Amino acid sequence: MATGRTWSKTAVQGKAQGFSLIEMLVVMTIMGLIVSVVTLSTGFLSSVFGADGEGSVESVADELMVLMAAASSQAVLSGEPMAMGFASSSAAQDEGIAVTWLRYGRVTGGSVRNRQAMWQQVSGQAGLRDLPLPSALSSELSIEGELIDAQVLAASPGMPALVFYPTGESTAFHWLLARGEQAVTLTNASTGEIEWRQP
Repeated sequence: MATGRTWSKTAVQGKAQGFSLIEMLVVMTIMGLIVSVVTLSTGFLSSVFGADGEGSVESVADELMVLMAAASSQAVLSGEPMAMGFASSSAAQDEGIAVTWLRYGRVTGGSVRNRQAMWQQVSGQAGLRDLPLPSALSSELSIEGELIDAQVLAASPGMPALVFYPTGESTAFHWLLARGEQAVTLTNASTGEIEWRQP
């Protein structure tokens, strides 16, 4: 009489496995980062700008949303806060400004004791690039209810305005972009997700 082990159907069914929520979130974050990098590197969104950088309000808002999504994904993947800042832009006229990107981390080099965490420029890395804001564009940015003067921040490069955390959260903001009759609002104040609205 042959002896052996038999497995019941219910025991086999109990071994079924799937993906955990964490695994799915990591995959979705990586996919979002890849899409952002490909979109920015191919210049698809930049093609909507004219030779002088004068784009429509909608195109500027779209490109800002892609860059913010890339910064948020990078913060989650690296475990280090990322931030949006401002700097003087030579590409824009009339004392124009540009959106720049920063990472909060330890400075390399020197002795271990002297290494301290600080905001560092990362524009041009991980799909993030400086975005000159057209001089004809009216911009009103409020962060956590306080109106921010972008020109003042541009005079101090390396100063963060909007921070993206490794948890996927960011500081609450409300950004009105307008040009003539066109107006778009970028905000995350109500849901936590960055939203694109037209009045």
